Amino acid sequence: MIVYDRFARSWDERLLADRGPTGRAAAIAHGLDERLGDSMYRHPQGPVPLRPVLLPSALAEEMRTVGLRLLDIIRQVAATRANGVFELADLVGYRRPGVCMLTEDPEWNASAFEMARPDIVVSGGVVRVVECNIMSAVAGPEQVTRIDRYFREIYGPVDPCADTSRLVVPDVMGPRREVVRAVARGRGVDRPRVAVLGWDRGTGFGSAEYFGDVVDDFAQHGVDAEFAVPNDLEADRTSLRHHGRRIDVALRMFVSADAPRADLDMSAPRDAMLAGTAITLSPEVADVYSSKKLLVWVSEAAEEMPSADRDFLDRHLPWTRLLVDDKVTWRGGSYGLVDLLLGERERFVIKPSDQHGGEGMSAGADTEPDAWAEAVERGLRDGSYIVQEFMRPDPLPVPALRAADQSLEVARVASVFGPMLMGGQLGGILARHTDRADTTMVNAIGGGVMNTCWMTP
Repeated sequence: MIVYDRFARSWDERLLADRGPTGRAAAIAHGLDERLGDSMYRHPQGPVPLRPVLLPSALAEEMRTVGLRLLDIIRQVAATRANGVFELADLVGYRRPGVCMLTEDPEWNASAFEMARPDIVVSGGVVRVVECNIMSAVAGPEQVTRIDRYFREIYGPVDPCADTSRLVVPDVMGPRREVVRAVARGRGVDRPRVAVLGWDRGTGFGSAEYFGDVVDDFAQHGVDAEFAVPNDLEADRTSLRHHGRRIDVALRMFVSADAPRADLDMSAPRDAMLAGTAITLSPEVADVYSSKKLLVWVSEAAEEMPSADRDFLDRHLPWTRLLVDDKVTWRGGSYGLVDLLLGERERFVIKPSDQHGGEGMSAGADTEPDAWAEAVERGLRDGSYIVQEFMRPDPLPVPALRAADQSLEVARVASVFGPMLMGGQLGGILARHTDRADTTMVNAIGGGVMNTCWMTP
């Protein structure tokens, strides 16, 4: 459970003692905004946090273990529904990019679940997973690293607002770096050369500057790494190369389905895959596992599972179904799904199974009945939407600068947590929050902001 304890309360009271436009709190907010302004870290009307979100270490560990167990169940359920990768991709309606790197090769696909970020709300004091992003391209590590660095600079170990020496700041880059090293060692490469694949040759979002922390972290730990745009890679039967230099591992930082829209050519990594000369992480099958239809299958299968798994899913996975005109069982009763959605509008959200960042999502709780009925009808016509029982986040006190009026205050906010699970380890927790407790869509589209989580003992 999230608790606003004396430590956090004291920190906020001291920080907000001066709420003037030239005070320390305002300077902290403007400094963070300047530092992260090019990283898509907040909506223009989103708040600017004044400190990290504080989570009890036990809650952070619960998020990690719940996320890992759900990943394992997803893997098991997928194996029962599809005979191989290509059938799985077809069943979930995966939109294959022009240069597709799906393969049935078990060695290539072995690392599919090694990098993931479940999206979690704490509702009624319970950890509940509402989505599960499974791939190397999850948002969070780069933003959290920059936010951590900024707050460390602002709040040193001896600070008039808080004794931050008692807090645990997770290692964000290390667990992902070790996944890359482990995969390379499994291929007989002890000192791999890594290409961090972005999409912008300039200096903005997705560029060498944006991913500079990733490249620097590899270098600081003895791994040769460089930024690359896929179009600049070359491959033949002997190697994958970037400007003539051999590449052993390509770390893909974008969703495969987005590559065509960004004019990214993955031909060279694909050719290296076919020749067995270099590996791309995450393998493209990870994008398939990220489909929200997998959560539908898991939710539907829960009743047939052993009691321990059934109880786990009842507690930690909200009821989730494909949006179709059919009969469903919900909370012990039988309903037509469309009638249920229209009659219990505030209890549900609908969202496309293959989008990210909140695109296409509608929440009944903040949608007028006519607009909700239209959203349901659109989802039915599309055929790829899911419906999920809405879990309202428990309010979280966070000091912030409100963009609308530039006021500084401790806001009770709605929040979503994204524990970054890398090789089974916790690589930090991305927090996204708004400046209100009644928000239903907590993301950049819904007026939110990214923040980092530091752990209390």
